[in-house]
Amino acid sequence: MGYSAAMATSDPTVPAGPGGPGGSTSAWRLQLLGLLLFLFIPLVLFLFVRHPAPVGVSLAAGVVLMLGHRFLARPYMGRALAAKCLWCNRALSSGAAGSEPLELATGAGPLTARCCPEHRAPAARFFAFLDTWRLALRAGIFLPLLLLLLSLAAVAGGRSDLPLPGITAVFKLAVGLTVNLAALGPLVGREKGTPTVPFPVHNFFLLGVRNLLWIFRLVGIWWIVQGVLYFLGR
Repeated sequence: MGYSAAMATSDPTVPAGPGGPGGSTSAWRLQLLGLLLFLFIPLVLFLFVRHPAPVGVSLAAGVVLMLGHRFLARPYMGRALAAKCLWCNRALSSGAAGSEPLELATGAGPLTARCCPEHRAPAARFFAFLDTWRLALRAGIFLPLLLLLLSLAAVAGGRSDLPLPGITAVFKLAVGLTVNLAALGPLVGREKGTPTVPFPVHNFFLLGVRNLLWIFRLVGIWWIVQGVLYFLGR
């Protein structure tokens, strides 16, 4: 999480860009690995939202995957840091040629990502927006998640009186609204010095920010519809 671009460039595990020896094969492997690591996220959401019986097993599996994911995604970020555009996920040529740096602050320290020259601006606006609205965005994600996890744990422990479908609908509605708020960042955010990333930064390197935003925007809209329909009794 606190890797620098220089460290990533000098790391022999960083794949060469398209112009380097074996660059095309290494780039495809890096892209495929990012996709596989991303699939952890929908799997965890499925286990929490659909919570197939037994609920306790679904909850435990989801928590283990959620907590364990970072131990795979962080080393991946170290490889992808200088090898892919943070915004569009395109493989970059080795070195700094043809890309621009984007400085970010994280809980583990500063890092320098790379972007295509035309993609640095939307990425910078997005992360500045996340930083500006970090309290609201964190509350919109983590509070509904905490409510859902505690409810699942209570049901697994024998509580049968909890309105689990309603709690799940609250989670979907809150998260759907929050991710669509975050997706406004590239459009309305204003770049500032070095923004602090309020969420696990390694997740943004899996598919690129732009692709992640489209996925979560569409899923979020569907969840908003489901949540509203639930409370309308339809």
